[in-house]
Amino acid sequence: MYEETREFILTVIRDVINLPLPAEVGDDLPLGEEGLGLESLATIELVLQLEGRYGIELPEEELDPALVPDLHAFVRTVVDRRAATAGSVAR
Repeated sequence: MYEETREFILTVIRDVINLPLPAEVGDDLPLGEEGLGLESLATIELVLQLEGRYGIELPEEELDPALVPDLHAFVRTVVDRRAATAGSVAR
C-alpha cells in the first residue's frame, strides 16, 4: 500500500500539479518549496486528489509541516488514513 500511495502522490505532483521532480525522489525530501515544491494551493489540489481516489479525509491539522516534514511522513499519513478508513468500513 505504501509504494502504490507514494507513486500516486508523485504522479499527481508531476502530472496534475505540473511540478518538476528530481530524477531520484528520496523519502526524506521535504514537501515545501525546498523539496517537492508544494505550496498551499498545490497541497490543496494534492489532498483533493487523494481524498477522491481513496475515499479518505485528510484534515488540515494532520498536514502540519511539524507533523509531516517529508515525503515519507506524508505517505505514511495517507496510508494510515486509508487503513483506518478501510477498517471502519469493514466493521
